[in-house]
Amino acid sequence: MRLTLRWLAFLVSLVVFLFYLYRSTESSLDSLRAKLPLPSAQETGQSEPHTESPGTISAFWQQWSRIIHENRPNTKSSVTVKGTATTVSPPEPNEPRQPYRDLVHVSDEDLELLRLSHARFVKELESLKTNDIDKTFQGRGAVMVGGGEYFGPAVISIHMLRRTGSELPVEVFVPNQNEYEKDMCEGYLPKLNAKCVVLADFLAHGPTGLEIKHYQLKAISLLLSSFAEVLLLDSDSNPLVDPGTTIFDTEPYLSHGLITWPDFWGATESPQFWHIAGLSHFPEDLPPTSNESGQLVINKRTHLATLLLATYYNLYGPEHYYTLLSQGALGQGDKETFMAAAVALNATYYRVKTPVLSLGRHDGGRYKGTAMVQHLPLDDASQGQEASGNAVRPAFLHCNTPKMNAGHLVDEGDLLAVDGKSRLRLLGPKSDLDKLFGFDVEDTLWDLLVQTGCELADSINEWKDRERLCERLTEHHQLVFDEAS
Repeated sequence: MRLTLRWLAFLVSLVVFLFYLYRSTESSLDSLRAKLPLPSAQETGQSEPHTESPGTISAFWQQWSRIIHENRPNTKSSVTVKGTATTVSPPEPNEPRQPYRDLVHVSDEDLELLRLSHARFVKELESLKTNDIDKTFQGRGAVMVGGGEYFGPAVISIHMLRRTGSELPVEVFVPNQNEYEKDMCEGYLPKLNAKCVVLADFLAHGPTGLEIKHYQLKAISLLLSSFAEVLLLDSDSNPLVDPGTTIFDTEPYLSHGLITWPDFWGATESPQFWHIAGLSHFPEDLPPTSNESGQLVINKRTHLATLLLATYYNLYGPEHYYTLLSQGALGQGDKETFMAAAVALNATYYRVKTPVLSLGRHDGGRYKGTAMVQHLPLDDASQGQEASGNAVRPAFLHCNTPKMNAGHLVDEGDLLAVDGKSRLRLLGPKSDLDKLFGFDVEDTLWDLLVQTGCELADSINEWKDRERLCERLTEHHQLVFDEAS
């Protein structure tokens, strides 16, 4: 019995000793852990939470993408149209816009859901603070969408921007890492004070499953650019003036904060859009033509709410707002969203009144438009004033069909007449271009096409498999533009 009690006492003492030893060891380990760095998300295989400080663009997107998502249109079906709106030029280009006939097919229930979600999001926009904007966006710059087939014309556009004397930095947004080309983004573009920005890096901090493509890319790239004052350029829109001295530093931009340009065609939005946007009647004094978004200028300090609402329209554009704003007309997409957002918020904007001018070529007795000339807001705003008297200067040359993509131009037949032999100018006779622009702008573009096509033939992914790109570009330039030939 005594031996059993002794063993029992020994076992109890051993258990107590081991317990205190364990507690002491655990305390030491806790102290050691506190001094050691935590493993990274890559080391653990777990996703690391996003902890960027307020004032960063990613944090801004994290906040507002959640708000946009929470106020999405929860309709039972997408907006459709009965027929398609026609694209015709308005008979009176300076008369106020008249409502287009309503072709939209949407139930009363879905119409009300669209209106309510729009109203809730507009209410959220009241929380924007100027101080937060100044912390997040700074300076002036240009933004365009690049990647894939858009890199070629984007390079031409940036060179044309530099030709004006502008030193504006440029951010080229590519949709994802697959579109990021190291030779371009890290080698070539920085020489032009331009850089690539990967949109998907921002989207990773927003709602899951958000897919952004095609026409949606421009608005969100504009929103997430680092600049406070921004010139948005299509990759095929070429500046002809220095945007800093002739647009950002002058009226009407200084007092309006948003400038848009006209398209050829009459506006065709459904009158029901304005009901959804919270207006009690069709807005007065809208221009009769629709908008063209090959270029746009905006000040985020004064118009960030407008830009956020335009982004909202674009994110829910394919299912709802693109149809509401164009009713299936030619060019349906982002182009109406920016001015529509300004009107919906009663924000200031300036729409250039000088009509867009078409450039093109005659081939086999037929005329084919190839480019759009947009005009300088400074000159446009001064027309009709007693002291003006100057002509409205061209400001942008939007080469939309075909685009200034060196690889496509030599491979897709745009440079040859219908006879398959004769070489063509794309923008019209030299004498006409000299008169309009003060120089042969097509010759200048071809100088750049040869320069960049030869230099980047083995760098731009889309061009690498095109045979004799440099030689074929040089041949066309010599045959058409070399006076000695």
